[in-house]
Amino acid sequence: MAPDLFFIIICSVLGFIAHGSRKARWLEFVLRGIILLFVAGFGMSMVIGASTTEWSNQVSLGMSIFFFLLLFKPFRQMISRVFTLVDGIVSLRCITGPVRHRMKVFESIVTNKIFIAESMPHLNGLFCYAVCFGVYLSSTDLSKRAFDMPNIPLPGLPIPVDQLLQYNGLGLVFVSMCGCGILVSRRFKETFVHRLGWAKPTGPQIAIALAVVILSATYDLVWAHFTHAAAPNIATQISGYNSGTFSAGTNNLAGAAFLALMTAICAGVGEETLIRGAFQPVVGILPAAFLHGILHAQFSQSPVLILQIAIWSCGMGIVRRFTNTTTTIIAHGLYNLVFTFLFAFNPG
Repeated sequence: MAPDLFFIIICSVLGFIAHGSRKARWLEFVLRGIILLFVAGFGMSMVIGASTTEWSNQVSLGMSIFFFLLLFKPFRQMISRVFTLVDGIVSLRCITGPVRHRMKVFESIVTNKIFIAESMPHLNGLFCYAVCFGVYLSSTDLSKRAFDMPNIPLPGLPIPVDQLLQYNGLGLVFVSMCGCGILVSRRFKETFVHRLGWAKPTGPQIAIALAVVILSATYDLVWAHFTHAAAPNIATQISGYNSGTFSAGTNNLAGAAFLALMTAICAGVGEETLIRGAFQPVVGILPAAFLHGILHAQFSQSPVLILQIAIWSCGMGIVRRFTNTTTTIIAHGLYNLVFTFLFAFNPG
């Protein structure tokens, strides 16, 4: 079984356990016990030097300490205050509160509590977030200044359609709905509409999604000038990566259209449901955005490109805050559709 799929299954089971602990208290101790196993596992990997680099060992140690502290309510309360404060600023509530609701600035910042310290599902959500972030962080070389891309073509490319369906698409949706307690503490409609934000889009929201696509393309163009000036070879590297990843054969209209459609649906629906629908209400816009950035492991040797995605994702989080997840799914999906098609149809 692929490691990513195994991780999705584990997180899904933990989500059911966390929500089940609301009615069966013993499940809370099961969840805490599993977290302790991760504390011991990551701590041991650091002690015995299982990781290949010093950076990976440091990340393992940090994760072990963080997971241990996460078991204590005062630490979770501190995290809640920090997340709430940061999200109150990033989400623009510091502006909309005083302007629209005549609230004091600080009151508007802290009025929407992020991460509930007493909630076992929130504890599990932050735990899964930290595991995912830490694992990807350990493979990211933050010391790189040349913005080197990985060896191209990457292993397993071009991406097979079944992988898009299993992991990028349905896998992320599945773990999101399990993490929200579907059929355990929430029904289907409550899970998808009220919790994950799969609401029916309105006309203005569709217009917002189209505007986001245009703004995203502009943002990428501006950022490209910055990165290309800093590293002249990066344009060639990214072009090689894209042509190797999204190759459908030169001028293959049907193949390019199919690959673009699958990428748009799977990445757009899957990533937005996980990041904006499941994680953002628990950890806030900024942490969710940085997880979205570091999930793009193909840029593990290019921290500046991870930062580029994280900043873009932060903007998408703000859009989600004022609309719903469906709006960001449409925007993300359309953006992927257009540009994946261009890469696939003319990979050169």
